[in-house]
Amino acid sequence: MKFSIHKKLRLGLISFLIIGVAGVSFLLYRAIKDPGYEEEKVPLFSYNNKATADFTVYFKPNELYDTKSLSEDRIYITEFIDHIEARFNYEFSGDKAKDLKGTYHIIAKVQGYTTDRDENIMSIWEKDFILRPNKSFTIAGESKSIKEDVNINIGEYNEFASKILEASKISCQTSLTIIMNIKVEGETRVGRIEETISPSLMIPLNSSMIQIRGNRTIDQPGAIEETREVQLPVNKNKLIILGAIIGVALLGIVFLVFFTEGTSEDPYKKELRRLFKKHGDRFVALNNEISASHDDLYSVKSMDDLVRIADEIGRPILYKYSYDYRDINRFYVIGQDEIYVLDLGSMEFAEKSI
Repeated sequence: MKFSIHKKLRLGLISFLIIGVAGVSFLLYRAIKDPGYEEEKVPLFSYNNKATADFTVYFKPNELYDTKSLSEDRIYITEFIDHIEARFNYEFSGDKAKDLKGTYHIIAKVQGYTTDRDENIMSIWEKDFILRPNKSFTIAGESKSIKEDVNINIGEYNEFASKILEASKISCQTSLTIIMNIKVEGETRVGRIEETISPSLMIPLNSSMIQIRGNRTIDQPGAIEETREVQLPVNKNKLIILGAIIGVALLGIVFLVFFTEGTSEDPYKKELRRLFKKHGDRFVALNNEISASHDDLYSVKSMDDLVRIADEIGRPILYKYSYDYRDINRFYVIGQDEIYVLDLGSMEFAEKSI
């Protein structure tokens, strides 16, 4: 059994589906052959800077501490401290380094400062003391390690800070910061690098007790990168969706081709619709057929002729109403002694629709 569908609509649907299949098939081909590209940063040379700052607090003989030294992070009584040992450790690691050089030095920075409402430090004065002068080193392989220890006599720095406060007549907080400044620069096989790293210990001065803080652990990786266009993987979800669309469209084509038949609009029905659209306001529908002898009937050739007669004698155009449009085939204009009739059933378009 085939379903009937208007011939033009059927042809239009088939054409639309064929064009759709072609278009989506092209998109599917593009999705497979050319899924696109994205920019990706590719590391050409990777390296890492690691630095730590540890310490051990050594005590004067006293009745409080049972040990001569402590390296734990805690609060210490300043009066019992003999000296502090600061230990700095730096390690550079990179793949196939070439002609890299570095320098480092260790300083003790004594600073007078104040803080704002957000606890940001604002320096008032500062003084640097060199603990280790500038030293150079080279990195010939894939790694380089540097270890340096310095002893800090906190009493000497407390004394210096007190002298500055007394001489300047400024009351502010003071601190001692032990800093190891490290700089690495040079050429690699793919470009130049420049890195600085500064581990530190910060010790309060002129305080009866201290807690040592600072930038004690730093892990600072770096890389020389190149931006490349990398082809994206095929989007499987997109392929599934496009494939499903093509499959549904092909099923639609098969259904329309093999399970439907095209039908044209009945020419008689088309002509009848045209007449009612153009002259419908002049038509009067009757329930009964108009009876007249053959001598009283005058046949006209077209609806336009019948309309002119109706206008001339001032009469309406009559027809017998029927639910079946094929039975609406005669239109009349009744004059004084004659009846004018248009018989649509005898026309050429009516015969083609049979």
